[in-house]
Amino acid sequence: MLGIFNGNILPVEEIKISPFSRAYTFSDAVYEVVPFFKGKPIAMDLHMERLVKSCHAIGIEVEHSVVQAEIIELANLALNNSNGYVYYQLTRGVDKSRSHIYSNNLQCESFGYAAHTSQTIAPQKAKIVQDIRWARCDIKSTALLGNILLMNQAYAAGCSEIIMHRNNFITESGSSNIFIVKDAKIMTPPREANILAGITRELLIKNFSKSFEIAEEPCHIDLLAEANVVFLTSSTKGIMPINEIEGNNYIFSKDHPIFMDLKNQFDKFLETAF
Repeated sequence: MLGIFNGNILPVEEIKISPFSRAYTFSDAVYEVVPFFKGKPIAMDLHMERLVKSCHAIGIEVEHSVVQAEIIELANLALNNSNGYVYYQLTRGVDKSRSHIYSNNLQCESFGYAAHTSQTIAPQKAKIVQDIRWARCDIKSTALLGNILLMNQAYAAGCSEIIMHRNNFITESGSSNIFIVKDAKIMTPPREANILAGITRELLIKNFSKSFEIAEEPCHIDLLAEANVVFLTSSTKGIMPINEIEGNNYIFSKDHPIFMDLKNQFDKFLETAF
């Protein structure tokens, strides 16, 4: 696997970091995942915009053009015109010692790698869980301990995904945004600080709201039992349906016409729009 570290491309096993990197001691870092379809980046401008916003939110300076050039270079070398993604991380830097108060004028540390993605993703079984994450999920931080604990709790219960909620209102999944299809209406929780502004979510809403009834509104967990289809969106998985929800009366309508039409149109959109 090829990676890039502070501008140098090399095999990931040759990359060495300091134990005093603030990514290691505090997860003082943000990241982005840029998908590639047949070697072409999907919505690169939106991914770069979100990465810059995350950097600004925690006070890291970033050269947008340098980051984008490194992502493209790494993808061209590693993905070979196939489907995949580039993970790219920016850290505040390496401090002299572990301290909550970071030193001034630290040099930003960058790391990325490229990986191939599967062509098909099977429907998932999900577990409903209380959202225990911090309040600024709109920042794409590498501090994902809440997600990790909940995802592994679900995995131990025989589930591969989670549906998180706060006070019985759905927020998102472990690494995806969530949509609920009920009859002819498609609903998704509104974009606030408690969810991440997903790029695939944004592409779907921006480009298909005229053809489908898509509403950003609070979604109570009771909606799950009434839904025809619950599906997730992410940069690496596209549109992925949930076929079972633990302890819930949700029945997956596999051939629901609204869902099938939306998925087919969105898949074609990704092939041609970029």
